[in-house]
Amino acid sequence: MAQNKAVPRERWGEFLSLFSNGNRGRRVSIETVSSEADNPMVSRAPLLAIDYDPAGKGDDVVVSLGRDELEASHVVKAPQELWEAQDENGKPVGLEIVAAGGEKTVLSFE
Repeated sequence: MAQNKAVPRERWGEFLSLFSNGNRGRRVSIETVSSEADNPMVSRAPLLAIDYDPAGKGDDVVVSLGRDELEASHVVKAPQELWEAQDENGKPVGLEIVAAGGEKTVLSFE
């Protein structure tokens, strides 16, 4: 059973850098979830990087996809919360990013 852990905002840059390095190349699916609908966006694409630009420098999280070069990206504007999902052994199985309007971007590893 997966468990979710909140990541404090002051650690987002460091956390996402380490998370990206540890999971680069893993296949990921991305969907957005809002009160209106769930919207699958990407399925089984290799993760290249996840970067955080704090308020004053863009205030967004950018998920970059591709094997050796950028093939696609997804931007979460004004993120408010960041959650890491882990399996029972502590291995990352995904991320959830909550934007200012409440929309969630869910990344799930295949």
